[in-house]
Amino acid sequence: MKGKRSNILTFFAGALMLASAPTFVVKAQEKSKETQKPATSTVDAWRQALPPETESERPAEGTGSAAQPRPSREEIETGLTTMERKWMEAVKLRDASTLSQIVADDFTLVSPRLVVAAGERDKYFGHAMRDLSLTSYEFEALTVRLYGRVAVVSGKLKQSATVAGEDWTGSYLITDVWVNRDGSWRVVSRHASLITEKK
Repeated sequence: MKGKRSNILTFFAGALMLASAPTFVVKAQEKSKETQKPATSTVDAWRQALPPETESERPAEGTGSAAQPRPSREEIETGLTTMERKWMEAVKLRDASTLSQIVADDFTLVSPRLVVAAGERDKYFGHAMRDLSLTSYEFEALTVRLYGRVAVVSGKLKQSATVAGEDWTGSYLITDVWVNRDGSWRVVSRHASLITEKK
C-alpha cells in the first residue's frame, strides 16, 4: 500500500512540475523584457538600430602587434573633416571616381535649390559633375559628433559657384550624416540651409 501511495505521489509531483514549466519559462521571458532599457532619445534609438559590431571591426585577441589598432576618436573626427574637403574638391574638379567613393548609394540631399531622394544618386552626380561649376569653397566651424558607426558633421560652407549661368554663390549651414560600412565612411545625407545676408 505504501509503495502504491509513493508511486502516486511521485506521479503527481512530476505532473505538477511539467505543468508549471511553461509558466516558469513565460515568467522568465517577461522578466528579461522588463530588464531591457527602452530608448530614451533619438540617439539611443539610432544606437539600438545599428547592427552589432562584426568580428572584423574588433581587434583580434592575442595577435600582438600584427592587429590593427582601432582609430581614436580624434583620428576619426580629423578623418571625417578631411573627407568633407575631399568631397568638395571632387565636385570642384569634377572627379567622379573620388565622388563615388565618398557618396553612398542611398545618399539624400535637401537644399534650397536641389532635392535628391534616396535612390536618386545619379541625379546628384549629374548635377555635381555636369551642371554645377564650383570655383571655390571654404568650411567654417566644422564639428563632428560620433554615435558608434554614425557621425554627424555640421558647420558652415561658403561657396562660389554657378549653375547654367545662374549664381549659386552663398553661405550655407550644413548637416552631413556619415555611416561607417565595412570599415569605410560614406556620406548618406546632407541638409543645407542658405544663410540670408542681413541688409
